[in-house]
Amino acid sequence: MRTGLKAPVRHRRLLLLALVAVLPALAACQKPMDATSTRDVAWVTTGASVTLPGTGVTPVDLARRHVQAKVTVGSLPSALAYAPGGRALLVVTQGDDRLHEIDTATLQVLHVVGVGVEPDAVAVAPGGSDGKGVALVANLDSNSVTPVDLGTWRAGTPIVVGSAPVAIAVSVAASGAATAFVADSGSNAVTPIDVATLQAGPAIPVGPAPQTVAAAPGEVLVGNFGNRTLTAINPTTLQAGGTIALPLNPTGIAVAPSGSTAYVCGGAGLVPVSVVGLTLGPPVALPDVAQGIALSADGSTAWVTQQAGTLIAVTLATGKVGLPLHLGGHPSAIVIGAG
Repeated sequence: MRTGLKAPVRHRRLLLLALVAVLPALAACQKPMDATSTRDVAWVTTGASVTLPGTGVTPVDLARRHVQAKVTVGSLPSALAYAPGGRALLVVTQGDDRLHEIDTATLQVLHVVGVGVEPDAVAVAPGGSDGKGVALVANLDSNSVTPVDLGTWRAGTPIVVGSAPVAIAVSVAASGAATAFVADSGSNAVTPIDVATLQAGPAIPVGPAPQTVAAAPGEVLVGNFGNRTLTAINPTTLQAGGTIALPLNPTGIAVAPSGSTAYVCGGAGLVPVSVVGLTLGPPVALPDVAQGIALSADGSTAWVTQQAGTLIAVTLATGKVGLPLHLGGHPSAIVIGAG
């Protein structure tokens, strides 16, 4: 998914002549995370780019504004999600087509499994062995979604979706039924997947080049990069509803804990959107190009990754932009807290 969301890396094959094969490694020698609260920790991919491929993800203590040592996974980490309970972090790596699990307390890599070609997004759905959940990995170059049972760490049969899937979010109804929504950038559509059966439904047309997707209560929001719009999908009827013009090309969406407001980043800006009625609030100017966004646990602050190598906080009540926190590389995907 892209609640920690970002502009994706493209075409790993362009890197093959430049990359040396890098095996995933354990981070056992690193200092464990301060146990104060994982809800105040952001995880960021800081090297997912053609010019700076990278092999690690960076934990950041937000309360202390302290950047911790990277945890090594595999080549080109591109997307993140928390496993149920928040004690484990899922990371997909485009360079070696894998899904990794990091223990957020010990910072060790616990599991690794192969998925499709160029995995670019991951979301977690209910189910799996012992109720540990199912990771759904969108594979950009395979035009598929790979389900991974988080109880057994076995990958299932890939689910065929549209062209160039780049984002995925899961909507859970009051009944408990879950549907995954996959943004197919190359098809200008969203593919719904019934999580219980792992079957894809008919594609839902949206705007050009859908880039990011997020689930809110009663709505699924899709950011269309190609024409600067936001499209709402009814998760029950699987029909597209209203569309609103944005003042930016969307690269990330984060929904407030109340579910009433979504925050969309892109370009050098951030804009709030009322989920009901799709009305825009006043935009917030940022100092650099935004890549991904996640909200603090209490929903008061948006943390935005910026292309220039920084992480920046925006106080949502006032629109005040804080001082950049330097991470280096090209920060892209971000998740915060217990997920």
